[in-house]
Amino acid sequence: MRLWDNAAALRRLYRWLYFMVIVCLLASGGIWVVNSPYFPIRQVQLAAPLQQVAAEDVQTVAQTHLRGNIFKADVNAARVAFAELPWVAEVQVRRLWPDTVEVAITERTAVARWDDDHLVDSTGVIFPAQSEEELPWFVADDEHAGEATARAMVRGLHEFQAALQNSDLAISQLYYSERSAWILVLDNGIKVRLGRENVAQRLRHFVWAWPRILKDRAEGIVYVDMRYKDGFAVRRNNADADGDNGDAAETE
Repeated sequence: MRLWDNAAALRRLYRWLYFMVIVCLLASGGIWVVNSPYFPIRQVQLAAPLQQVAAEDVQTVAQTHLRGNIFKADVNAARVAFAELPWVAEVQVRRLWPDTVEVAITERTAVARWDDDHLVDSTGVIFPAQSEEELPWFVADDEHAGEATARAMVRGLHEFQAALQNSDLAISQLYYSERSAWILVLDNGIKVRLGRENVAQRLRHFVWAWPRILKDRAEGIVYVDMRYKDGFAVRRNNADADGDNGDAAETE
């Protein structure tokens, strides 16, 4: 029996041909939509206002990658370009029908200065940026120090700031040696040597001693050395003149 004499076979053939025609039409329509000039990007909007990322940097990235047809806009390339901006921690870029691209940027929170040209964010990332905010300086006693050191220093900074929270003191510099020894420089200029071991306990001893023993004698103190089992030592800047190498005291 020939195919054209078989009604059932012909119906199956027609259905298959209709299906293929529809698929071709849809594919052609999709290609036309993607390449047509009738769906341009009319606006790029930010999901939230930005505090640190410069508006001109956002505009430059948008003009480079988010233009023309909304379907052909390279949102992945735009996401990569936005992520390379110094203050950007995370970014999402998505199309909003019919003519908008939304950019959601999470900015870095600077917690310290690394050097004159770099800051450290809350996760320990060192990034090139400037800030007018008063931030403590990180000083790492290692010429090869990088983000592993910065992360350790961020953890230490949070711990030390929490310990000082109820005092009238703040950290202006934080030193961290290759041997993991800590020195705090307070905003009154006094250095607090904590060493490597029992650092949290030593700082608690200092916080206890500050209002009871040290505060009224703070003028002239160069450093307070907390690396003693049951007390601490104090070095004064007039020690040579007085013939005195410093004071020692026991903590509670």
